[in-house]
Amino acid sequence: MAKITIKDIAKEAGVSISTVSNVLNKRNNKASKTTIEKINDVVKKYDYSINLNARSMVTHESGMIGVLYYTEKSEVNFSDPFLSDILTGIEYSSKIHKKFILVHGFSDIHDVKSIQQKWRFDGYAVIGAVQAIHDKLTCIIEAPVVFVDTYLDNKSLKVDYPRYYIYNNDFEMSYLATQTLIEHGHHAIAFVSPLLGKQTAGVVHERFSGYIKALEESDISYSNHLFFNEDEVAVAVEKSNNYTAILANSDFLAGELINAWKEYGITDKSIISFDNSFFSKFLEPKLTTIDLAQKEKGKKAVEVLVGNLETQKQVKQKFYIQGSLIQRDSVKSL
Repeated sequence: MAKITIKDIAKEAGVSISTVSNVLNKRNNKASKTTIEKINDVVKKYDYSINLNARSMVTHESGMIGVLYYTEKSEVNFSDPFLSDILTGIEYSSKIHKKFILVHGFSDIHDVKSIQQKWRFDGYAVIGAVQAIHDKLTCIIEAPVVFVDTYLDNKSLKVDYPRYYIYNNDFEMSYLATQTLIEHGHHAIAFVSPLLGKQTAGVVHERFSGYIKALEESDISYSNHLFFNEDEVAVAVEKSNNYTAILANSDFLAGELINAWKEYGITDKSIISFDNSFFSKFLEPKLTTIDLAQKEKGKKAVEVLVGNLETQKQVKQKFYIQGSLIQRDSVKSL
Protein backbone atom coordinates (compact mmCIF):
# COMPACT_ATOMS: atom_id res chain seq x y z
CA MET A 1 0.00 0.00 0.00
CA ALA A 2 1.33 3.47 -0.89
CA LYS A 3 2.17 5.80 1.99
CA ILE A 4 -0.91 7.77 3.04
CA THR A 5 -0.77 11.56 2.75
CA ILE A 6 -2.54 14.49 4.42
CA LYS A 7 -4.56 14.81 1.21
CA ASP A 8 -5.78 11.20 1.61
CA ILE A 9 -6.74 11.82 5.25
CA ALA A 10 -8.63 14.98 4.31
CA LYS A 11 -10.54 13.14 1.56
CA GLU A 12 -11.56 10.23 3.81
CA ALA A 13 -12.51 12.51 6.72
CA GLY A 14 -14.44 14.84 4.39
CA VAL A 15 -12.55 17.97 5.45
CA SER A 16 -10.02 20.34 3.94
CA ILE A 17 -6.28 19.71 3.88
CA SER A 18 -5.71 22.82 6.01
CA THR A 19 -8.10 21.46 8.67
CA VAL A 20 -6.13 18.20 8.82
CA SER A 21 -2.89 20.17 9.08
CA ASN A 22 -4.28 22.25 11.96
CA VAL A 23 -5.36 19.16 13.90
CA LEU A 24 -2.08 17.29 13.31
CA ASN A 25 -0.16 20.33 14.52
CA LYS A 26 -2.35 20.64 17.64
CA ARG A 27 -4.05 23.85 16.54
CA ASN A 28 -7.29 22.38 17.81
CA ASN A 29 -9.00 25.73 18.36
CA LYS A 30 -9.52 25.86 14.58
CA ALA A 31 -11.65 22.70 14.37
CA SER A 32 -14.71 21.31 16.17
CA LYS A 33 -14.46 18.38 18.57
CA THR A 34 -16.34 16.15 16.12
CA THR A 35 -13.96 17.06 13.26
CA ILE A 36 -10.90 16.43 15.46
CA GLU A 37 -12.20 12.98 16.44
CA LYS A 38 -12.99 12.14 12.81
CA ILE A 39 -9.48 13.11 11.65
CA ASN A 40 -7.80 11.26 14.54
CA ASP A 41 -9.77 8.12 13.72
CA VAL A 42 -8.43 8.16 10.14
CA VAL A 43 -4.89 8.87 11.39
CA LYS A 44 -5.12 5.93 13.79
CA LYS A 45 -6.61 3.66 11.11
CA TYR A 46 -3.63 4.14 8.80
CA ASP A 47 -1.04 4.61 11.58
CA TYR A 48 -0.07 7.94 10.02
CA SER A 49 2.84 9.94 11.43
CA ILE A 50 3.94 13.47 10.55
CA ASN A 51 7.10 13.96 8.51
CA LEU A 52 8.95 16.29 10.90
CA ASN A 53 11.36 17.56 8.27
CA ALA A 54 8.52 18.52 5.97
CA ARG A 55 6.55 20.11 8.80
CA SER A 56 9.60 22.06 9.91
CA MET A 57 9.88 23.67 6.47
CA VAL A 58 6.26 24.79 6.58
CA THR A 59 5.72 25.66 10.28
CA HIS A 60 9.31 26.52 11.17
CA GLU A 61 9.03 24.07 14.07
CA SER A 62 11.57 21.25 14.39
CA GLY A 63 9.66 19.12 16.88
CA MET A 64 12.82 19.08 19.04
CA ILE A 65 13.55 20.36 22.55
CA GLY A 66 17.12 20.96 23.69
CA VAL A 67 17.83 19.96 27.29
CA LEU A 68 20.90 21.71 28.69
CA TYR A 69 22.37 20.68 32.03
CA TYR A 70 24.86 23.05 33.64
CA THR A 71 27.77 21.56 35.58
CA GLU A 72 31.20 22.81 36.59
CA LYS A 73 32.56 19.26 36.50
CA SER A 74 34.32 17.67 33.53
CA GLU A 75 31.57 15.10 33.00
CA VAL A 76 27.85 14.87 33.69
CA ASN A 77 26.79 12.29 36.26
CA PHE A 78 23.55 11.01 34.73
CA SER A 79 23.22 8.52 37.60
CA ASP A 80 22.54 11.43 39.96
CA PRO A 81 18.87 10.84 40.94
CA PHE A 82 18.12 14.59 40.83
CA LEU A 83 19.07 14.77 37.16
CA SER A 84 17.73 11.38 36.12
CA ASP A 85 14.32 12.09 37.70
CA ILE A 86 13.96 15.44 35.90
CA LEU A 87 15.03 13.83 32.61
CA THR A 88 12.49 11.04 33.16
CA GLY A 89 9.74 13.66 33.49
CA ILE A 90 10.97 15.54 30.40
CA GLU A 91 11.12 12.37 28.31
CA TYR A 92 7.67 11.22 29.46
CA SER A 93 5.99 14.53 28.64
CA SER A 94 7.89 14.87 25.34
CA LYS A 95 6.43 11.57 24.12
CA ILE A 96 2.92 12.69 24.99
CA HIS A 97 3.40 15.92 23.04
CA LYS A 98 5.22 14.14 20.18
CA LYS A 99 8.48 16.03 20.74
CA PHE A 100 12.04 14.74 20.55
CA ILE A 101 14.75 15.75 23.02
CA LEU A 102 18.50 16.18 22.80
CA VAL A 103 20.35 16.25 26.13
CA HIS A 104 23.67 18.06 26.48
CA GLY A 105 25.77 18.82 29.55
CA PHE A 106 27.74 22.04 29.37
CA SER A 107 30.15 24.03 31.50
CA ASP A 108 31.16 26.56 28.84
CA ILE A 109 28.74 29.00 27.22
CA HIS A 110 30.46 28.45 23.86
CA ASP A 111 29.08 24.89 23.85
CA VAL A 112 25.57 26.31 23.73
CA LYS A 113 26.47 28.72 20.93
CA SER A 114 27.79 25.78 18.91
CA ILE A 115 24.64 23.71 19.53
CA GLN A 116 22.39 26.55 18.43
CA GLN A 117 24.37 26.93 15.21
CA LYS A 118 24.19 23.20 14.36
CA TRP A 119 20.65 22.36 15.50
CA ARG A 120 17.33 24.11 15.51
CA PHE A 121 15.15 23.59 18.55
CA ASP A 122 11.62 24.78 19.22
CA GLY A 123 12.70 25.57 22.77
CA TYR A 124 15.14 24.68 25.54
CA ALA A 125 14.93 23.34 29.08
CA VAL A 126 17.94 24.46 31.12
CA ILE A 127 18.64 22.62 34.38
CA GLY A 128 20.67 23.96 37.29
CA ALA A 129 22.06 27.16 35.78
CA VAL A 130 23.27 29.79 38.25
CA GLN A 131 22.54 33.50 37.79
CA ALA A 132 25.67 34.30 35.75
CA ILE A 133 25.04 31.42 33.34
CA HIS A 134 21.35 32.31 33.10
CA ASP A 135 22.19 35.88 32.08
CA LYS A 136 24.58 34.72 29.36
CA LEU A 137 22.14 32.13 28.01
CA THR A 138 19.32 34.68 27.96
CA CYS A 139 21.44 36.87 25.70
CA ILE A 140 22.38 34.17 23.19
CA ILE A 141 19.48 31.67 22.96
CA GLU A 142 17.00 32.69 20.28
CA ALA A 143 14.08 30.52 21.37
CA PRO A 144 11.76 30.06 24.36
CA VAL A 145 13.58 28.72 27.44
CA VAL A 146 12.37 27.05 30.63
CA PHE A 147 14.89 27.34 33.46
CA VAL A 148 14.60 24.60 36.08
CA ASP A 149 15.98 25.42 39.54
CA THR A 150 17.48 28.76 38.51
CA TYR A 151 16.97 31.47 41.12
CA LEU A 152 17.61 35.08 40.20
CA ASP A 153 18.35 38.27 42.11
CA ASN A 154 16.10 41.27 41.67
CA LYS A 155 17.80 42.44 38.49
CA SER A 156 15.62 42.24 35.40
CA LEU A 157 17.01 41.44 31.96
CA LYS A 158 15.30 42.56 28.78
CA VAL A 159 14.40 39.46 26.77
CA ASP A 160 13.34 38.99 23.17
CA TYR A 161 12.04 35.44 23.65
CA PRO A 162 9.81 33.90 26.34
CA ARG A 163 11.55 32.85 29.57
CA TYR A 164 9.92 30.59 32.16
CA TYR A 165 11.09 29.45 35.60
CA ILE A 166 10.23 26.30 37.52
CA TYR A 167 11.18 25.99 41.19
CA ASN A 168 10.47 24.15 44.38
CA ASN A 169 9.81 26.05 47.58
CA ASP A 170 13.42 25.31 48.61
CA PHE A 171 13.64 27.95 51.34
CA GLU A 172 10.47 26.73 53.05
CA MET A 173 11.41 23.07 52.75
CA SER A 174 14.89 23.66 54.17
CA TYR A 175 13.38 25.68 57.01
CA LEU A 176 10.94 22.82 57.73
CA ALA A 177 13.69 20.17 57.66
CA THR A 178 15.91 22.17 60.04
CA GLN A 179 12.96 22.89 62.33
CA THR A 180 12.19 19.16 62.42
CA LEU A 181 15.74 18.41 63.59
CA ILE A 182 15.48 21.15 66.24
CA GLU A 183 12.17 19.75 67.48
CA HIS A 184 13.95 16.43 68.00
CA GLY A 185 16.43 18.15 70.32
CA HIS A 186 19.26 18.90 67.88
CA HIS A 187 21.08 22.21 68.19
CA ALA A 188 24.43 21.38 66.60
CA ILE A 189 23.22 20.88 63.02
CA ALA A 190 25.72 20.72 60.15
CA PHE A 191 24.96 21.61 56.52
CA VAL A 192 26.54 19.55 53.71
CA SER A 193 26.22 20.89 50.19
CA PRO A 194 27.98 21.97 47.00
CA LEU A 195 29.84 25.20 47.67
CA LEU A 196 28.56 26.58 44.35
CA GLY A 197 25.77 29.07 44.95
CA LYS A 198 26.00 29.24 48.75
CA GLN A 199 26.37 33.02 48.70
CA THR A 200 24.55 33.84 45.45
CA ALA A 201 21.04 33.30 44.10
CA GLY A 202 20.38 29.59 43.57
CA VAL A 203 19.03 26.37 45.05
CA VAL A 204 21.91 26.01 47.52
CA HIS A 205 21.51 29.61 48.69
CA GLU A 206 17.75 29.16 49.19
CA ARG A 207 18.26 25.99 51.24
CA PHE A 208 21.13 27.46 53.23
CA SER A 209 19.01 30.57 53.96
CA GLY A 210 16.09 28.42 55.17
CA TYR A 211 18.47 26.49 57.41
CA ILE A 212 19.91 29.71 58.91
CA LYS A 213 16.41 31.17 59.43
CA ALA A 214 15.29 28.12 61.42
CA LEU A 215 18.43 28.27 63.59
CA GLU A 216 17.97 31.99 64.26
CA GLU A 217 14.31 31.59 65.27
CA SER A 218 15.38 28.99 67.85
CA ASP A 219 18.25 31.20 69.12
CA ILE A 220 20.85 28.75 67.83
CA SER A 221 24.11 30.27 66.61
CA TYR A 222 25.49 29.17 63.26
CA SER A 223 29.19 28.40 62.99
CA ASN A 224 31.18 28.16 59.76
CA HIS A 225 32.81 24.95 60.97
CA LEU A 226 29.40 23.28 60.56
CA PHE A 227 29.37 23.80 56.78
CA PHE A 228 30.97 21.01 54.74
CA ASN A 229 31.46 21.06 50.97
CA GLU A 230 30.14 18.03 49.05
CA ASP A 231 33.74 16.87 48.57
CA GLU A 232 34.37 16.92 52.32
CA VAL A 233 32.39 13.88 53.42
CA ALA A 234 35.52 12.39 54.99
CA VAL A 235 36.10 15.66 56.86
CA ALA A 236 32.48 15.68 58.05
CA VAL A 237 32.97 12.17 59.46
CA GLU A 238 36.28 13.10 61.06
CA LYS A 239 34.62 16.08 62.80
CA SER A 240 31.41 14.26 63.75
CA ASN A 241 31.83 15.23 67.42
CA ASN A 242 30.98 18.82 66.41
CA TYR A 243 27.38 18.02 65.45
CA THR A 244 24.48 15.71 66.29
CA ALA A 245 22.59 16.09 63.01
CA ILE A 246 23.12 17.02 59.37
CA LEU A 247 20.99 18.68 56.71
CA ALA A 248 22.33 17.31 53.41
CA ASN A 249 21.66 18.94 50.04
CA SER A 250 20.76 15.64 48.35
CA ASP A 251 19.92 12.01 49.08
CA PHE A 252 23.09 11.11 47.18
CA LEU A 253 25.18 13.03 49.73
CA ALA A 254 23.14 11.63 52.60
CA GLY A 255 23.82 8.08 51.38
CA GLU A 256 27.55 8.80 51.30
CA LEU A 257 27.45 10.14 54.85
CA ILE A 258 25.40 7.23 56.23
CA ASN A 259 27.79 4.70 54.70
CA ALA A 260 30.82 6.61 55.99
CA TRP A 261 29.34 6.78 59.50
CA LYS A 262 28.81 3.01 59.43
CA GLU A 263 32.43 2.38 58.50
CA TYR A 264 33.53 4.31 61.58
CA GLY A 265 30.87 2.84 63.87
CA ILE A 266 28.99 6.13 64.23
CA THR A 267 25.34 5.33 64.97
CA ASP A 268 24.04 8.32 66.94
CA LYS A 269 23.68 10.94 64.17
CA SER A 270 20.50 12.19 62.53
CA ILE A 271 20.14 13.33 58.93
CA ILE A 272 17.56 14.86 56.59
CA SER A 273 18.18 15.45 52.89
CA PHE A 274 16.47 16.52 49.66
CA ASP A 275 15.05 14.66 46.61
CA ASN A 276 13.25 11.53 47.92
CA SER A 277 15.22 9.44 45.44
CA PHE A 278 14.10 5.88 44.77
CA PHE A 279 16.89 4.44 46.95
CA SER A 280 16.21 6.63 50.02
CA LYS A 281 13.81 4.10 51.56
CA PHE A 282 16.34 1.29 51.08
CA LEU A 283 19.12 2.93 53.08
CA GLU A 284 19.75 1.86 56.66
CA PRO A 285 18.33 3.76 58.42
CA LYS A 286 15.58 4.63 55.95
CA LEU A 287 16.11 8.24 54.97
CA THR A 288 13.93 11.13 56.08
CA THR A 289 13.95 13.43 53.05
CA ILE A 290 12.21 16.25 51.22
CA ASP A 291 10.25 15.02 48.19
CA LEU A 292 10.81 17.68 45.52
CA ALA A 293 8.71 15.99 42.80
CA GLN A 294 11.58 16.22 40.31
CA LYS A 295 9.74 14.23 37.64
CA GLU A 296 6.86 16.72 37.84
CA LYS A 297 9.31 19.57 37.22
CA GLY A 298 10.51 17.80 34.06
CA LYS A 299 6.94 17.24 32.87
CA LYS A 300 6.03 20.85 33.60
CA ALA A 301 9.04 22.15 31.64
CA VAL A 302 7.83 20.44 28.45
CA GLU A 303 4.20 21.46 29.00
CA VAL A 304 5.23 25.09 29.37
CA LEU A 305 7.30 25.01 26.17
CA VAL A 306 4.57 23.28 24.19
CA GLY A 307 2.00 25.74 25.51
CA ASN A 308 4.21 28.61 24.33
CA LEU A 309 4.50 27.14 20.83
CA GLU A 310 0.72 26.98 20.61
CA THR A 311 -0.03 30.46 21.98
CA GLN A 312 3.15 32.33 20.95
CA LYS A 313 2.96 34.44 24.11
CA GLN A 314 6.19 36.23 24.99
CA VAL A 315 5.80 36.36 28.74
CA LYS A 316 7.95 35.67 31.79
CA GLN A 317 6.31 33.33 34.26
CA LYS A 318 7.24 31.44 37.40
CA PHE A 319 5.89 28.04 38.37
CA TYR A 320 6.31 26.47 41.82
CA ILE A 321 6.21 22.73 42.43
CA GLN A 322 5.28 21.99 46.05
CA GLY A 323 7.70 19.87 48.09
CA SER A 324 6.85 17.73 51.13
CA LEU A 325 8.68 16.15 54.06
CA ILE A 326 8.81 12.32 53.97
CA GLN A 327 9.44 11.12 57.52
CA ARG A 328 11.28 7.82 57.90
CA ASP A 329 13.90 6.59 60.38
CA SER A 330 17.02 8.74 60.01
CA VAL A 331 16.02 11.37 62.58
CA LYS A 332 16.63 10.38 66.23
CA SER A 333 15.47 12.31 69.27
CA LEU A 334 18.11 13.42 71.72
